[in-house]
Amino acid sequence: MELPPKDKLQPINGYGSQRVLTEGDSRLLPEYRDPTQKTMNMTLKSISVAPRAFEIPNFLSETEVDHILQLAGGITLTRSSVGDVGSGQSKSEGGASDTRTSLNSWVKREMSPILDAIYRRAADVLRIDEALLRPRDNKERTDWPSKSSLAEHLQLVHYDPGQEYTAHHDFGFSDLSDLQGARFSTLLLYLNDEGLVGGETTFPRWVNAESFERLKVQPKAGKVSLD
Repeated sequence: MELPPKDKLQPINGYGSQRVLTEGDSRLLPEYRDPTQKTMNMTLKSISVAPRAFEIPNFLSETEVDHILQLAGGITLTRSSVGDVGSGQSKSEGGASDTRTSLNSWVKREMSPILDAIYRRAADVLRIDEALLRPRDNKERTDWPSKSSLAEHLQLVHYDPGQEYTAHHDFGFSDLSDLQGARFSTLLLYLNDEGLVGGETTFPRWVNAESFERLKVQPKAGKVSLD
């Protein structure tokens, strides 16, 4: 609800099991949260069955949106690239394409405790152990062979008027030896809706018995869409 001072927003240095929060531990930055809110109401609205797509209207608070935008203000954005895991390209070998003309950069979860809290919230919504969304040590998830994060860094994307990302599949068919080469879910955070014309997230091939119109998810600051 309130932005903490800079000394409380330093990058996270803890690693692995040092970052585990048990049920009895307090939430991150509790003194800056709503004291009347013991749990968060994450109302998941189904907007499509095929493909499965959902939205949550108030996933981020205004303070959290402002914090992410402040972080973005100190980051250099470059032309967004595309890649194809199934083609034999590594994730870092993607190149610029006319199908994607936006600007973007990447922010690590460890850059701020607020970002860490957002990742934990995303893990709750996805029903995934938050430890799988960060590097782990040998004490954690001994059932899982890899100690790397299954999640990408937070990708900040900026669209100027006329820029776009045309229709595409947001996954690839990775080699069977790759533990998690293909993205299995995308959680999209909206940070701006002021004076916006267009800019919807569109599902052109969704299955709908009532209409042949493409499904459009309207951007609204603080909202998240999930597919």
